[in-house]
Amino acid sequence: MNRIVTLTALLFVFTVNAQELDLNSAIQLAKTNNRTLQNANSDIKIARQKRLETIATGLPQISLSANYNNAFEQPVSLVPGQYFGGVAGEYSAVTFGTSQSVSAGLILNQMIFDGTYLVGLQASEIYLRISQQAYVKTEQAVEQATVEAYVNTLLAKAQLVFINQNLTLAENNLKEAQQVFENGFIEEENVQQLQLTVAALESSLNYAKQMHAVAKNVLRYVMGMDLDEPLTLSSSLEGLVLEMQNTADSPLSLTENIDYQMAENDVRSKELLLKLERFKALPTIKAFLSGGYDGFGEDFNFAEPSQDWYGRAIMGVNLSVPVFSSFQSKAKRQQAKLALDQSKNQAQNVAQDILLEESRMRNTVQFQLENVQTTSESLKLAEDIARKNEIKFKEGLISGFTLRQIQTQLYEAQNSYLNAMQQLVVSKTKLSLLLNPVTQTK
Repeated sequence: MNRIVTLTALLFVFTVNAQELDLNSAIQLAKTNNRTLQNANSDIKIARQKRLETIATGLPQISLSANYNNAFEQPVSLVPGQYFGGVAGEYSAVTFGTSQSVSAGLILNQMIFDGTYLVGLQASEIYLRISQQAYVKTEQAVEQATVEAYVNTLLAKAQLVFINQNLTLAENNLKEAQQVFENGFIEEENVQQLQLTVAALESSLNYAKQMHAVAKNVLRYVMGMDLDEPLTLSSSLEGLVLEMQNTADSPLSLTENIDYQMAENDVRSKELLLKLERFKALPTIKAFLSGGYDGFGEDFNFAEPSQDWYGRAIMGVNLSVPVFSSFQSKAKRQQAKLALDQSKNQAQNVAQDILLEESRMRNTVQFQLENVQTTSESLKLAEDIARKNEIKFKEGLISGFTLRQIQTQLYEAQNSYLNAMQQLVVSKTKLSLLLNPVTQTK
């Protein structure tokens, strides 16, 4: 039984470690574990609590108070002597009250009308909406960063595959050339040219390995994973490009674009600031109710049943009306109005920027779709040319220098093809995030 349990556990660990992530799974994992996105979600929760705090300021506020005083050296007051039958002009030293006293009371305050409170309620809702929109914006940034990190990792892996293939072929060519040179059929320069090619490929291989490790760590970081956690990617550049080619772009909905929504929300917040300055000119009305009991004595006997307690209660209303602020209020209102005009202009600029960005991104994606096709065809030609010239080199028809130039041309064609695919996936994602409307709010 212990062996079965151990075997099951090992199989489970192997399955978890061997689990592969496609691009969509990586995006969902990043949206769950990314720490920046988690902080943005916490900002929404804070905004909700802030709104509750704002609401609570307009509800009844109750406070309790209790005081104990022990005047072990009571203050003395001088009273004219005639008050006690004495001689006019003389004073008598007297003390008032008892040496000890206790009081307890309750105070209730209630806002009846305050224009700034009404604006504050609306502002708290705007603040919550700002936090929600910031979350969506952060979510889009995390998705874009995940796609870029994922594709960069695939790019580094594909480069490793090409370099390994090229290195294997170059090493085989070098071995054959050395044998031919030893037999005296070719010059030493041809061997040296191949040695340069092998050395360059070995250097490129070491660099590509480092870049692949760095790209993987960046992807782990974006997805909120530990840097030493196993990670295997199941998608391929060719597969992602094929998906992009078969995906139609949706039309732009300006009012549902997150950047435009944020700009519109900023306009509403500036409108509230102007409204706040206007409402400050309105009167405020508050009511209060206060009551309690007081006890006095020369000794601390307040817990005894014989202690006398004296009640007190008061109720009142406070009215405050702004009359004159030396034109300070007028200046603040004018500032708020100018800030509102600026916000409206900025919203129009954002709308134009989005339309321009849409046009630019559509053209970019179209160019990169064509570029993938062009570089793919160029790679096939470069491979065919390299294959033919390798045969010519073995037959002694071309020099090692010429072969090295043709191989370099092949390596450039390989990199151009991989970079074209990487750029297409990244640009297509940017366009998709620009066009797709906001469908969720936290």
